[in-house]
Amino acid sequence: MARIDNLDGGELARLKARISALENASPLANSSVERGQLRMYSGSSLLIEDGNLSVTGTATIAGFLNGSGTVTWTGPSNWNGPVNIGGTCTITGNTTLNANLTLGTGKIIAGTLTIDKEGTFGGRIVSTNSLILQAATAQGVLIAPYLGVSGPSRLEGNVEIVGNQTVTGTKSFRMDHPTKPGHWIQHGSTESPVSGTEYWGRDTFDDSGECVVELPDYFEALNKERNRATMVFAVGRPFLVGSEDIADGKFVAYGEPGREFRWLVKAERFGGDFDVEPEKVEGD
Repeated sequence: MARIDNLDGGELARLKARISALENASPLANSSVERGQLRMYSGSSLLIEDGNLSVTGTATIAGFLNGSGTVTWTGPSNWNGPVNIGGTCTITGNTTLNANLTLGTGKIIAGTLTIDKEGTFGGRIVSTNSLILQAATAQGVLIAPYLGVSGPSRLEGNVEIVGNQTVTGTKSFRMDHPTKPGHWIQHGSTESPVSGTEYWGRDTFDDSGECVVELPDYFEALNKERNRATMVFAVGRPFLVGSEDIADGKFVAYGEPGREFRWLVKAERFGGDFDVEPEKVEGD
């Protein structure tokens, strides 16, 4: 170290060189803070030009973190306050959401699928292609109470719909062709003003020309007493047939002894009442 009490001994030149080096060097270059804190007061800021801020421990921010460039997080991060992202945000790792995700004026876009807050019910799922709800397990897909589909859709797996189902237009379905691989069979549905049930079978008249037909044990509990219809048909050469009304879940059919017959029962079940002319409401 230069001695200021002996400047005549060549120490003056060395002292001037040290002062010049301190004036030209960055005061924080290669510096470190151990077991302490670096505090900045009175609205001062930390400016890093053409460098990096690297934190290997925990960074705690009690105010706002504002960034106009790129912020890269390679490890876990905890955000306990509001986070406003005004630019593009890309997440390449797994994300766990333990609270609600609320859509504002934006949308969630996944390929041709869009989730937004538009539509009659305040929210909708829209796809410009086929919409597929596919069960991840054998439990199937549970839909309750409304699913509005305005375009082609496909549901794979078991589907359970809780509530009333209202369908406008024709009701049809398709299945694999039983004898032509790679082809479909398109079938339509019969319609009725009530929710109906059907039961059918084939039996034989006994030696007295009678046959007691037993319906399922839940028949009386499921179906209304009114509007029941029992039809009996002769098998082979025509002969006279008839039947009693259904009582206690069974009915008696009459015909020629020893002959076979077919029977068909139609009924109206509980819980399937419709308005004859319901008022049309926008959004139904």
